[in-house]
Amino acid sequence: MKAEEVKKLDEKYVIHTYKRIPLVLVKGKGTRVWDSEGKEYLDFVAGIAVNGLGHCHPRVVKAIQEQVAQLIHISNLYYIEP
Repeated sequence: MKAEEVKKLDEKYVIHTYKRIPLVLVKGKGTRVWDSEGKEYLDFVAGIAVNGLGHCHPRVVKAIQEQVAQLIHISNLYYIEP
């Protein structure tokens, strides 16, 4: 999808709580991310501090795949196994 198409969809459907950086990021590996034009960047923002382990580490991907095969999300209203 072209960057301008993504931006138009965002403008139409996403609540704008803060100003966006004019990049359309499409993939990540470790500390690096790439935009829709193929340009590489260091991810200093780390997904607003939720990607501290980087992007797409094989062990993290495997752990996530195993977890979502069981439960994706359950609130703290219930007890869950670790």
